[in-house]
Amino acid sequence: MEQTGVFDVDLRGLIDVLGNNLYTNPGVFVRELLQNAIDAQTERLSVDQPIVITADGAEFVISDTGVGMRADQIAELLGTIGRSSKRDELGFSEQATIGQFGVGLLSGFLAGDRIEVSSKAEGHDPVRWVGDASGTVETGPGDRSETGTTVRICARPGFEQWLDPDRVASLAARYTALHPTPVTVNGRRVNPPVEVFAAEAGRRVAAQVAYCQDEFGFTPLDTFQVDIPEAGLRGVAFVPPSGGDLVARSEHRVHVKGLLVGDLAELLPEWAFFVRVVVDATGLTPTASRESVVRDDLFHDVVESLGAQVLAWLAGLEQRPATRAKFLSVHEQGIKALAAHRPELLGFVDRHCVFETNYGPMPLATFRARFGDLRYTGSVDDFRVLGDILGSRGFGLVNAGYAFETGVVRALIAADPDITGEYVTQEMLLTALGDVGDDVRTRFAGALALAGTALAPYGCDVDLTAIEPGELSGVLLTDDSAKLAGDRREMLSEVAGDPDAWLAAVAAVDAHDHQVPSRPVLLLNVANTLVGRLPSITDPTVAGALVRTVYSQALVRAHRSLSSDAARDVDEAVMLLADLATRAGAR
Repeated sequence: MEQTGVFDVDLRGLIDVLGNNLYTNPGVFVRELLQNAIDAQTERLSVDQPIVITADGAEFVISDTGVGMRADQIAELLGTIGRSSKRDELGFSEQATIGQFGVGLLSGFLAGDRIEVSSKAEGHDPVRWVGDASGTVETGPGDRSETGTTVRICARPGFEQWLDPDRVASLAARYTALHPTPVTVNGRRVNPPVEVFAAEAGRRVAAQVAYCQDEFGFTPLDTFQVDIPEAGLRGVAFVPPSGGDLVARSEHRVHVKGLLVGDLAELLPEWAFFVRVVVDATGLTPTASRESVVRDDLFHDVVESLGAQVLAWLAGLEQRPATRAKFLSVHEQGIKALAAHRPELLGFVDRHCVFETNYGPMPLATFRARFGDLRYTGSVDDFRVLGDILGSRGFGLVNAGYAFETGVVRALIAADPDITGEYVTQEMLLTALGDVGDDVRTRFAGALALAGTALAPYGCDVDLTAIEPGELSGVLLTDDSAKLAGDRREMLSEVAGDPDAWLAAVAAVDAHDHQVPSRPVLLLNVANTLVGRLPSITDPTVAGALVRTVYSQALVRAHRSLSSDAARDVDEAVMLLADLATRAGAR
């Protein structure tokens, strides 16, 4: 006997709540109805039977071979929001199912004006239920002959695109990509058999690469399995072939009991920017919308465990040099950037990431094995000046002047008490290595005055040092502290009148810090034969030409460019020296 009634809720208000607060878009009805069908077939142990969908833009029909519903069940479940038939005697959802039939079915009203349900439970008569967006509902005898349920949705005006066959097929394929139950749309299966977890290695890897290409849009540099038994989780991690974004975290695909619930950035630790994963879990709890998972204690344990497995993969690259080289060619700078703040990555960076040194590029662990102390400089300029000097004396020097590298070295030293580190600047080292006695300074006093006059136009001071190799005529001291002091002085000079409090404080720093050089300094190497002759040159023009030539050579060694005026002066100096040498030869 047919019955007519109304929902005990405001259906139009419910649709607004579902659309604006629970679900992200109308297309979620495809997932919700698939979930209901899968749950029903799981309960009946018929997961190998196909779920059949037809769609033409005007109607959407989904049919399953699940347990079906009796007349009393259909009235109770579809009239009570959130009620599910898949519960045990204590009222808890069964382990193998995640749907709530009432809410799932009502999601169809996001795209439809009318929903028809035809269902038959084994041993019971078929039943029919019809709900309308106006709020009316009808129940009565149905005509379904086999056990299972069929749901038909008629499109709401303006929402026909959500019932388009191609869109429905795309949504169904995405939601059930890891589910073993076959799903067909208009006669074509949209979720091929799941092979990403196949036992045979060749099939498994091929399926994983194909999945990554289809779902994430890249061919992975490498793949590896992840597994967390306590969460019923298994998955695959994909290493991208290009650098990751260190600011915007990648999203990872999460399935619960085979059905997609969403893409979550928080599934992996923030430092694991160089992998993307897809997982399927039975233990994670979906949110009310089933578009994400609850961030409970188990979820946080999963994040920690996945991070540990990513680190294990990194450690495994020790035995895979070819893969390690490919990985570092893409992700090395990103790994260094995070390692200063993530101790989990320090060991890998120490052993495998390459740093520039004055004995060629090498990992820090290799450098320490060769030289003992971790002697490093945080300035590229300092490294260019000091690398050859230290190398000639058998000392190694690491160039940590590029982005992130000083932070990595300091974090490594702080984390391991067995590592002895020494931070080196030009000023510190040249003072220690190049002390000049009073007798030498007396002999070079006149030459220093001439040299100072020659380099005054370039804003460069002159001093003496005595260092090996003797072939080195001069070293340009371009310490970062000098540059900072110069920047402060320039900034203050641009402030007219009464400077504000902050600038006044900056001026006070300059006033009290007398040890910081304010300009570049050319250190003339008295151990060099050419420089050693400078005191005997009394002609200021010739002495100036010699000093400007040494200055130009020092600039080149420091990888600094000459200004146009300085280049012209140096050319004239070289011409003068060449002319003098020619005259001497003629005599």
